[in-house]
Amino acid sequence: MTEQDLDRVYAQLQEAVTEQIPGQSSLFLARFALLAMQQIDDVNTISGLIKAASLRKEDFQPRSA
Repeated sequence: MTEQDLDRVYAQLQEAVTEQIPGQSSLFLARFALLAMQQIDDVNTISGLIKAASLRKEDFQPRSA
């Protein structure tokens, strides 16, 4: 997948998320993730992607000076 392809499908995903019924974007993303996991069909790859995509509260804590 080229960078241009990635930009195109990312924009498509963003549009699909914003078109969801208010409050349903999490459900859409969960369904999308499940469908993607079925296509990837590799537990180690999926686990690595989940870790790479995870946003943790501690990553956003202000650092003390």
